[in-house]
Amino acid sequence: MHNMPLSPGEAERAPLSRGRSFVLLALIILLVEVIPLAYNFVTPALPEIAKHFGTANVGWVITIVTLVLAASTPLVGKLGDIYGKKRMMLVSAAVFGAGSLLGALAPNFELFLVGRGLQGAGMAILVLAYGLIRDILPPSIIPVAVGFVATGMGASTILGPVIGGYLIDHFGYTGVFWAQLLHVAVVGIAVAIFVPETTLRTRSRLDVLGAAILGLGAFVLLFGIGKATTWGYTAPQTLLCVGGGLAILAGWLLYERTPKEPLIDLQMLKRGPVAKTLAASGFVQFVLVSHSMLIPMFVMTDPDLGLGYGFGVTALAVAIYTVPTGVVSMIAGPVGGYFTRRIGPAPVLVFGGASLALGSFLLAILHDSTVQMMFGQLVIGLGLGSASATLPNLIMRTVPAETQGIAGGMLNLSGSLGSAIGSQVMIAIVAIPGVVLVGRAAQYSERGFVYAFFTLAVAGLLASVMGLLLTRNKIERPVDVASPKTEMVA
Repeated sequence: MHNMPLSPGEAERAPLSRGRSFVLLALIILLVEVIPLAYNFVTPALPEIAKHFGTANVGWVITIVTLVLAASTPLVGKLGDIYGKKRMMLVSAAVFGAGSLLGALAPNFELFLVGRGLQGAGMAILVLAYGLIRDILPPSIIPVAVGFVATGMGASTILGPVIGGYLIDHFGYTGVFWAQLLHVAVVGIAVAIFVPETTLRTRSRLDVLGAAILGLGAFVLLFGIGKATTWGYTAPQTLLCVGGGLAILAGWLLYERTPKEPLIDLQMLKRGPVAKTLAASGFVQFVLVSHSMLIPMFVMTDPDLGLGYGFGVTALAVAIYTVPTGVVSMIAGPVGGYFTRRIGPAPVLVFGGASLALGSFLLAILHDSTVQMMFGQLVIGLGLGSASATLPNLIMRTVPAETQGIAGGMLNLSGSLGSAIGSQVMIAIVAIPGVVLVGRAAQYSERGFVYAFFTLAVAGLLASVMGLLLTRNKIERPVDVASPKTEMVA
């Protein structure tokens, strides 16, 4: 592994003691935690949110976040380079806080989604956090610091459902949004007071139009998919939205040839290994987000409704089904990293995708008891941890060093798009056999969930196929993703 020269920010900063460095790191990690908590707090609340607003379009609660996050991350990262990473972290935190406040107070579903969109814009904070860590902390602890950020986000997948479930059971779905507002306000103030700003500034061009076209095209496409069960899959308005969205996205690809600093590098996509890695990232995130939505909806359904599934558990008890996945994923991540160094990243991706496929298949055919559900969940956790650990290594070893920052951004973008598509497509698939309204809540048939889990199995299998195809390409000895070089990956 080649050492990377220090950036100007690294060379000029005043030395920090090891103790103060870890205090600053802890504050940055706590602020970054808004990202996983925006998912882990909210997914157990989806059934209550759907019931409160009387909507069957609850998938948009996740979709809007990932769409806005995908479009805003490249812009926020460049704004951090221009105006300062700490400053933009605080701006992002304020935007996230405003979204949390609106989520708690929104009188209707439309305003609630606006709040979630603001949260998505604020979640672009991660791309700033990695850069700030590199600019202000001693180079000797940067690899450890980057690893701690990843570990902290992984830990929230365990604690998030527990804390979120308690808040939902005792304070309703608004409790998780008040908690997010309190968290980002307190930690944001601490970061403003104690964390220094980086002195490093770079000139950069913002591809605002490209981000807007991407967001619009994805929104129109997913809106059509989400409404297909209501309008009809061959209805003119469905075909118009889907066709219009695809046309806008095609126009976006053409437009991306013109900016000097585009959101994506189309020339890079022509490299087979890059395109396959990005596709794998999209499939993995498709499974991850879809899975986190489906499980609470499935296990919280009252079995007395006679739908053939459900355990009628509380929001807190959902953690029984989700925490084991998080634990196994956290263990599988480092183990996957070890095997990535031993045998290369592509075989690890093959294993991870196959595990996602197997776990989803097991959930499709075995879901009549808690033990059966947890077994499938454990296999999925194995796949998520191992696949997520190897994707950054894959993208870093398929592009030249000078374009790793762009490639890392493209990896994030593909993952965000996979998440957005997954959250919307899953609701459409679950609703295919029909939707039953029980009070103000939409209830789905068991067959709909079986279709959804089989779809996730196919997505996992496709991720594994990408890994198999990558084994035919010459991938260099993998780098350590916790190295200073990966500051630009976020």
